[in-house]
Amino acid sequence: MALYLYVWRLYFLSVTMSQLEIKKILCAVDFSEESKKAMDFAYALSSQIEGCELVVISVVRPIPTPMGDFTGASDSILDDNLDDLKIVSEKLKKYVTETKRDCPSKITDKAILGNPVEEILKQIEMENPDIVVMGNRKHGFKRGILTGSVSERVSANSPVSVLIVR
Repeated sequence: MALYLYVWRLYFLSVTMSQLEIKKILCAVDFSEESKKAMDFAYALSSQIEGCELVVISVVRPIPTPMGDFTGASDSILDDNLDDLKIVSEKLKKYVTETKRDCPSKITDKAILGNPVEEILKQIEMENPDIVVMGNRKHGFKRGILTGSVSERVSANSPVSVLIVR
């Protein structure tokens, strides 16, 4: 059994990255330590494949606006949402620039306002990546059983393969 695994590993390592049919990678980040690992992995993978494009997205969950508000609080909350989006966009640009270094791949970044699962799935449909790379934060059993994680819900509903980096 050990010899079989060793031979398989040698065969697997002999396959070059350029033989993989990956032309575009979508990486979703939330600036956690786990998403930093996912970003590093996506960056390393894209830099090994000639002509591969890396799209890095971050989704900002909006502050909900009150229904039937006549006080003007909704406008203030919408402004706060746009300010948050601008801050995350700047942070994402810095994040990508720090990671990019001398990567030959084309790297683009997008900050999006909305529900993380829905927006990531929309981006998958729009960008049509070959693979999605995400981190996975463990929230504990109680919270996980009620809501599930973003990475679990994206992988369950994605039309393409999702690689969850731990």
